[in-house]
Parts: sequence; C-alpha cells; structure tokens
Amino acid sequence: MELEGPVGYVLIIDDDRDICELLTYLLERAGYETRHGQDGKSAMLLLAEREPDVLLLDTVIPEPNGMLVLAHARSLYPHLPVLMVTGNTGVASAVMAIKAGAWDYIPKPFENTRVLELVNLAMKTRLGGNSQQSETSKTHANKHIARLMGESHTIRCLSIDLGRVAHTNFSVIINGETGTGKELVAKSIHAASPRAEMAFMPIDCGAIPDSLIENELFGHERGSYTGANSHQIGKLEAANGGTLFLDEIANMSLSAQSKLLRALQERIVFRIGGTKPIPVDVRVLAASHVNLMDAVISGQFREDLYYRLNEYVIRIPPLRERPDDVMSLAERFMAETCKELNMPVVEFSPAARKLMLSYHWPGNVRELRAVVRRATLIAIGSITADDLNLPLRAASKPPLPECNQCLPTGNRLVREFLPCLCLEGESLKSITQNNINQLERIIIKDALLKSGNNKAEVARRLKIDYKTLYAKLKKMQLTEETPS
Repeated sequence: MELEGPVGYVLIIDDDRDICELLTYLLERAGYETRHGQDGKSAMLLLAEREPDVLLLDTVIPEPNGMLVLAHARSLYPHLPVLMVTGNTGVASAVMAIKAGAWDYIPKPFENTRVLELVNLAMKTRLGGNSQQSETSKTHANKHIARLMGESHTIRCLSIDLGRVAHTNFSVIINGETGTGKELVAKSIHAASPRAEMAFMPIDCGAIPDSLIENELFGHERGSYTGANSHQIGKLEAANGGTLFLDEIANMSLSAQSKLLRALQERIVFRIGGTKPIPVDVRVLAASHVNLMDAVISGQFREDLYYRLNEYVIRIPPLRERPDDVMSLAERFMAETCKELNMPVVEFSPAARKLMLSYHWPGNVRELRAVVRRATLIAIGSITADDLNLPLRAASKPPLPECNQCLPTGNRLVREFLPCLCLEGESLKSITQNNINQLERIIIKDALLKSGNNKAEVARRLKIDYKTLYAKLKKMQLTEETPS
C-alpha cells in the first residue's frame, strides 16, 4: 500500500547499501525524491550540490563521520531537519547528536511506518506547516517554566535543556530532590512535544503498593481475580499516543520493573488475566529523588531498565543552589495567596528577606510555597521574619571552633579537618593512614554537598571511577547520607 506524503527531497547517508536501498524504496513510494551516499565524503559533495528538505544520516559512516557531517550540514543549512539513524548501541551518540542540533533519531532496526511518520513530520516543519506552532509551544513552555520555577540563569539553562528534548521521543530521567518540581518539568516536556494533544498519565510509584502497581500499569480483565467485576485498562494503555510519567520510579518492585521493560521494548501490554496483546505507543518520563545508578549498583533497580530509560537526563537543581529564584518565587506565592484571600498585596520586610535567603530550604519550592502562604495569612502590613516561622539554627551557620579562628575564612576543609586530626597510633604509617582516611571522608562529603548529592558528578570532579567512589561511600557509611 502506497503512503502519501508531501513532495520533497530527502538525502540518505548510510554505509549499509541495503539500508540505503530500503529507505530509497520506502520514501520514493511515498512520493519523495531521494538521493543517497555511503560515506562522509559523498555526503559533503551531495550537500554542496543541493540543499535537501530532510537529511537521513547514519551516526557511524566512513570518514568524515556522522557527527562531522551533521556539523557541516548545520553550518550550510541552519534550518535543515536532520534525522540520525543509529544502531541499538548508539543511543549515547544519538543523544550527543540531538544536543548538536539533530532534529530526531531513528533506531535500528527501524519500523517502516515510523520512518515515514518522522520524515513526514520533519518535512512539514521544514515547509513551515507546523514550525510556527512548534516554536510557539516551545516559547510557551519556557515561559511556563520561568513563571513557575524562577528566572535565574540556572532555570533558563534548564528550559533550554527541556526545549532540546521535548520534540523528540526520547525517554527522559528527571533527577531532583523532593519538592523541586519534577512533575512540573515532565508536564512541560509533554506540553511542548508532538504528543501534547494526547494524554499525560502520571503514576506515583511511591504511593502504590507492590500488589497494585502492575494492575495500575497494565489493567485487568473481568474475573481475573476476586473483586474484578469488570475489565479495567491500565495507565500504559490509557496513555497510548501520549506520555506516561513514572514518579519515584526507584520505588517500583523488581518484578514490576521487569514487566514494564518488556512492555516498553515490545510496545504491547497484556492486561492481568488477559491473553490478547494490546499495542501501545507511549513516551516515558521517569523521575526519582535518588540517583538511579546507585540503585542499580545496590541491586534495587534493573540495569537494563535503567539504560532503556536513560536516553536523556535532566537534573533539577535544589533551591539552595539557585538563591536568585527564592525571592521571585516567594513574591509570586504571596501575590497568589493574597488574590485567593481577597486581600491587598503585602511586602516582605528586610529581615524576612535576609532570613529566606540564608535558609537551606530542605523541602525546596514546595516548602517555600507552604511557608509563604502561611506567613501571608497571618501577616499584618508586611511579612516579618517571625511570620515565616523558620528554624533559626537551620538558617544560620554553625560557629567555627575557637582554635581555628586564626585560619583564613575560605579554608573550610582545613577547619573541619583539624579538630578530627588524630596523633595517636601504633606507628607513623598507621597514624598517617588514619588521618588520610578522615581527610578523604571530609573531601568526599564536601564534593557531595557542592554537587547536591549527585555521586556521578562527584566521581567526575574527583577524577575517580564511579564504582571506586561507591565502594568508598559504602565503607564510610555515606551511601544513604545526604550532606548538610
């Protein structure tokens, strides 16, 4: 059956002649004009001869490689949609390509209909059919993020990161502490994606017992268990064509993880008690407040599911890492509360501002909102430091030990290490080793604090292997510790 598509010119570059011929056959049946090449040199020549409407480019081709051809194509034709074709082992390079400006990617082995869908969509964007709508949705998503999360440089970078991945079908892992706004980011990705008109289905994996999570995901048939008086569709089926958001996915049992992985790989679900395969097409966004690689190493999360979901990672920094957002968010929460209570807008006193900027905000934006709403309710004239009712000891820094007052203020590691210095032991070697271990502990804790407890980032900063770091953390009993 011939598929109808908008007429346009598609350039195909793949080192596999059979794939070139297959793609040529598919696209020409759909009404496209095509040309193809099998290496970087022929790609450069064909690009120089004529600008294509869409470029299908393999990530691994003879020199110059796919990434260099991508960069060259982008410099020649900045608005050219480039679809990267990648093998199963090439997801990392596909992510790099998206960051370098590729429009989307097609995994091998590919489905013919999926290739045509993506080429048609890319062609419409190229010809202006939905480019304005796409840019409008991106702009709205960025404004939405700024309005709800702040307008600091950190959040602007986050919104740019979001814009890079929103229009793709990449699975995304969203990392962030409790209260940072992981579901908000997931909804923004969905709203700026081609799936925006379809369903956004959230599941809180931490709030559903193990015995019910599979029923929530896959649904059940009538009579499949006691009390199942009618059939019920699961969230995967309900999200067909749209987005499934798995919040706190690290809490999902290993058994449910295994069944979820199979459903995502095969794109079919079986309801509990059912034998009929139900095709599903969903994009998965997963969120966790813990590092999922830590959960993989400790055996609490399946490694294969981790790599299936880890096509793109977005980290939401905690509020303490973006103090520029504290007051802008606080003022927005205050104005919203005043409107809700039908009262005039109040102000924050200088002391209240100072206290809020020095506070650690362990509950992040969620805590800030609750504090401001309560303070607005009880404020008279303006919101004072007392109205905020924040614990003072959490907002103030502990005093330095008296013996260290003479040390430079910036030398915090030295100040922390000296009181722990031990000069007793059986030998110089054992005394030295004990002190090295203590200093190493302090350095790692300091790096954990600066990275927001992101252990992968700590390993990069300290230039050590991730497994070596994890072994040290386990030995130091810091694997579950969040630095403060």
